[in-house]
Amino acid sequence: MVRPTGAKIMTDAVHVKVAAALHQISQPLIGVGVWVGRLTSWLVLAVIAAVMTTIIMNVLGMNELLRWDSEVFLFKNAFTINSATELQWYLYGFLVLFSSTYALHTNSHVRVDLLYHRFSPRGQHLVDVIGHLFLLIPFCLMVAYLYWPQVMMSFNSGEQSNFGGLTDRYIIKGALSVALVFLALNALGRVFYSLSIVLDPTRATKEPFHVH
Repeated sequence: MVRPTGAKIMTDAVHVKVAAALHQISQPLIGVGVWVGRLTSWLVLAVIAAVMTTIIMNVLGMNELLRWDSEVFLFKNAFTINSATELQWYLYGFLVLFSSTYALHTNSHVRVDLLYHRFSPRGQHLVDVIGHLFLLIPFCLMVAYLYWPQVMMSFNSGEQSNFGGLTDRYIIKGALSVALVFLALNALGRVFYSLSIVLDPTRATKEPFHVH
């Protein structure tokens, strides 16, 4: 029986320690994405309520449901059928954009890949590391950065609906940049997690933030 040398044991110990450190770093980054995804999942109920309100107002022939004297954030002076209609895509936009971090964590996003499922678990994690570092994270940060001036322009100009719907259009526009930053942070967390498995395959059973 060949016993491992001292150098070999020390090298293995270093790998394990580095893997443990990477795993530890990944947890808060992934945790933020999971928390945001779980929180925004409740917007499904709000979307349903907005759709039902629009349908009921349309059936009853109501153009205006509520009106008040002072201006209210997002709705200005009244809640109209156009307000309810635009509220649907505001809420749905938030739902889709911010839940993307949760989809990335649970690996429930669409993969167009003919080879990935043929790789070993370690090979799959290497593909994830390369894809996240050189494709996903740069794309998210680039789009978030380039689109932010549009958000500021919308805010400074007071952009709002032209059909008596919602005001403060910068909110839904800003959601794109903010959500992409969250997605980039989550992807960075997945990079650290995948690297920890590449260095120490035994950590494959220690998925951070299990989702049931």
